[in-house]
Amino acid sequence: MTIILNLFITYYILNEIPNGFISSILSIGTFLFLFIMSFFLLTRPIMQYFRAITHGLNAIAGGDLGYRLPLTRLDELGTVAQNINNMAERLQLQVERERYLEKSKMELITSVSHDLRTPLTSIIGYLDLLKTHAYQDVQEQERYIDHACNKIQQLNKLVNDLFEYTRLTSGEVRLSLQEVDLNQVLEQMISEFEPVAREHGISIHKSLPPVPVKIIMDVEKIVRAIDNLFWNAIKFSERPSELRITLLTQEDSIIIAVENDGKPISQEVEEQLFERFFKGEPSRNDKNMPSGSGLGLSIAKHIVELHEGRIWLEHDNGHFKFCIELQSS
Repeated sequence: MTIILNLFITYYILNEIPNGFISSILSIGTFLFLFIMSFFLLTRPIMQYFRAITHGLNAIAGGDLGYRLPLTRLDELGTVAQNINNMAERLQLQVERERYLEKSKMELITSVSHDLRTPLTSIIGYLDLLKTHAYQDVQEQERYIDHACNKIQQLNKLVNDLFEYTRLTSGEVRLSLQEVDLNQVLEQMISEFEPVAREHGISIHKSLPPVPVKIIMDVEKIVRAIDNLFWNAIKFSERPSELRITLLTQEDSIIIAVENDGKPISQEVEEQLFERFFKGEPSRNDKNMPSGSGLGLSIAKHIVELHEGRIWLEHDNGHFKFCIELQSS
């Protein structure tokens, strides 16, 4: 472009100058002037974009991970800016996740400290009464011992649940997969659970297929998840009532449903049921059963998700239906 403009100026303007030497000098000067101006005008947007990229990198390096470069070019510089934005987004997500994990860790420590302290304080109190013989008769002594044993069982369950929860959420759990008959597993679990249910005035109605239902799973962990649903249903069921356990087979999946009737819950509570350390209202707890750790449903959720399945609740005015869906073999 500079050469064309210089030829045009030389032909129409500089040719009018009689002195050839001066005309040549002016021609060279015009060429250099036009080249410098053209170079400046054409490279100015590129240099401005370079400065924008430099400013963006300084902002991101300074901790402003929400900063994004303007994507106004479709050339290599635009690709560089897009890559920088992608890098900043990944860093932002990583930092947010680290902050969430740190917050979760502090919440975990706080919740565990509170839940461990409550039964431990009761145990210390009962043992102190027994140690100082602060009871009137043998019946009161036995009552103190029973209360202390119940609190110890509650403490033991909390520790076990906490240990299981930390293992499941650490990302280091390895499933011991094997092919089993889920129908048979449920039959055995129900037969072992029926005496406990009868003690709490709950009858069990089962609806299982008459044929074996083969599935590949970690038996120990899936049994733990289903067992947590059983205990949750008994704990929050009306008395007397019926617990319904159903096994449905579909084309490519298997659904285990545990249904019970209890006190209705709000939508807000329903959305938090699978969160760790979330507990139902105290009024819903069976006084004859120890308080839970609030980890049962969360543990069940992690176990099911490790098997690439899903767990959910269908609630309708006090009718609860917890469902586990697993991929069939």
